Amino acid sequence: MMSDTIQRVFVKTDDTATIDCPECRLAKTVAVGKFRSVRHTIKARCTCGHSFTVSLDFRRYYRKNTKLEGRYETQREELAPRFRKETNLAGTYNMQVTNLSCGGLQFSTHGRHALEVGQQIRITFTLDDKKQTEISKLVIMQSITNNIIGCRFAGDAPLEQALRFYLFP
Repeated sequence: MMSDTIQRVFVKTDDTATIDCPECRLAKTVAVGKFRSVRHTIKARCTCGHSFTVSLDFRRYYRKNTKLEGRYETQREELAPRFRKETNLAGTYNMQVTNLSCGGLQFSTHGRHALEVGQQIRITFTLDDKKQTEISKLVIMQSITNNIIGCRFAGDAPLEQALRFYLFP
């Protein structure tokens, strides 16, 4: 019998994934590297006879969906001169962090914006943890689709302990 639910599985750095049968709870670690460039959704069949669909997540970092209100700030002096674009539009604008990982985040703006790929900005938002921890980071725009912006954290500084703890699945 085929299950209708899709099981999301994170692929480890060695291209293996641990898949749990939703029927009998048997767990098996399997090599899935051959699916990296072909497809990310596969059909699995357990030794108990149960079939189910597995979605393989090859992302480098676990990504957590969020709804965290915050703001972003463009400042001319924080823009690196080498490969990042500069802007004359300085100011602070509202946004909502829609997902977060150890490598970066995605946010949506509440209206029109003048952000460009390669631009560096400062983002500030508050985690919905017990301490309501405020996070302030420099990020670099990686992708922009209308008002959805994907960015990576700038620099090599380690993430704050509160943010690392927040991101544990």
